[in-house]
Amino acid sequence: MADTIKPIWLIAIGAIIGIGSTAIYFAGMMDSDIAIQAENPQIKTAGITMDDIYPSAENPNPQKRSYTLIAQDAEIEVSKGVKAKVWTYNGTVPAPTLRFDEGDEVEVKFVNDTPYAHTVHFHGTHNSANDGVFPMINPGEEYTYSFKAQEAGFFMYHCHAFPTTEHVRMGMFGAMIIDPVHHNMEPAREYLFVLSEFDPEDPLATFTRFYPINGYANQYMDNPIQVVQGETARFYVMGVGGVLQSPFHVHSTIFKVWPSGILWNEPHYAQTHLIGNGDTAIIEASWADAGRYLFHVHGIQEERGSMAMLDVLEDDSTLVSIEQPSNIPGSKSMIPWQEELLYQLEDPQIITYDDLGSAGDGIATHDAVSADKVSIVKNSWNPEITESYAPIAVKVEPGTTVTWINDDFVVHTVTEQEFESFDSGFIQAGAEWQHTFDDSGEYNYYCTLHPWMKGAVLVS
Repeated sequence: MADTIKPIWLIAIGAIIGIGSTAIYFAGMMDSDIAIQAENPQIKTAGITMDDIYPSAENPNPQKRSYTLIAQDAEIEVSKGVKAKVWTYNGTVPAPTLRFDEGDEVEVKFVNDTPYAHTVHFHGTHNSANDGVFPMINPGEEYTYSFKAQEAGFFMYHCHAFPTTEHVRMGMFGAMIIDPVHHNMEPAREYLFVLSEFDPEDPLATFTRFYPINGYANQYMDNPIQVVQGETARFYVMGVGGVLQSPFHVHSTIFKVWPSGILWNEPHYAQTHLIGNGDTAIIEASWADAGRYLFHVHGIQEERGSMAMLDVLEDDSTLVSIEQPSNIPGSKSMIPWQEELLYQLEDPQIITYDDLGSAGDGIATHDAVSADKVSIVKNSWNPEITESYAPIAVKVEPGTTVTWINDDFVVHTVTEQEFESFDSGFIQAGAEWQHTFDDSGEYNYYCTLHPWMKGAVLVS
């Protein structure tokens, strides 16, 4: 049975089976082969296979994990007193955290309840049908992604409809934790930090008004992150970005980092770790002394929403009631508490729509003009542009070749509504596409990426 995710503590996730860990490193290259050593006493190689790209592990007890993500427009609060319309998965920014084990079979049902085409693109390994680019999921439609969780670590998922930067900036992103089955992690208290950019007035602004952690500017100044003195804290940190990279800095400690959130990577120690756009890191830190500290993104971001308070407590007495068991044995997750806090702060008001047909009815052709060239007009990706094609309806004789020119700055398609006669595929900005009409008839078409864009060709 698939569960709509809201939020993660409602997901029933099976406990991970802890077995011996392996840490395999590449000693050098000889021709096309990689010399592999596995002598670390903490390594257990049973169930692990190697290739030249990435080590994979067989889960001795794989589970099937089913989730539902719903594309929903919502109005949320993004900072104290500042509300904005956003695009979401399941109502919040960031979206609910997906979590499962390496080797599990994962199924994500995606429902599009918005007027825009959307997708879910998962970082990591999978085939084209589950990559979240093809096909675009149109308004009112749904699609199921299915893949095997092949890498242990921390990954991003997000919408990859075009323009992708706009869809991500508007809020369609979330975190995905794939827990290891052959790589033991020490017990830790876990937290999630998603670093993003958002501007309520302009989703494509170069420098944005807010650089929030977990979708709400400065939320941890009033609700400090609490860790325990002498205890390991594990931070799952994701850089959504868009323009600025994210130099993540934690005060009064040197921390351990798994670069790119991949547990097979060799960890190193850092004072500040640069997280690129679309990348992640797993960070472990501890504090010997109780007290109040800070963590933040270094640079202009810390002045616009990413400054956060961190309280190191003498004991865990105030945390017991809000912690949850982790998939990692012995660890405790504070991520459900973070998601509940976010839901309370954002207070999402879901926007619903009456008619979400993927293309709707055709347009009137009685005013069609004689022409064999059609412009996909500038800014036609914006639904406020009522005539996305110029001319919006053309009439031609049989045998005529019609040319569409993309004068917009984003990708579009020219697709016959029933998908029976023609489909351009992606037409890049500045490019053109042609189709020859041999048979008489009325051909209504639209853009599969922006289904409010409609045009017609009358052949007679």
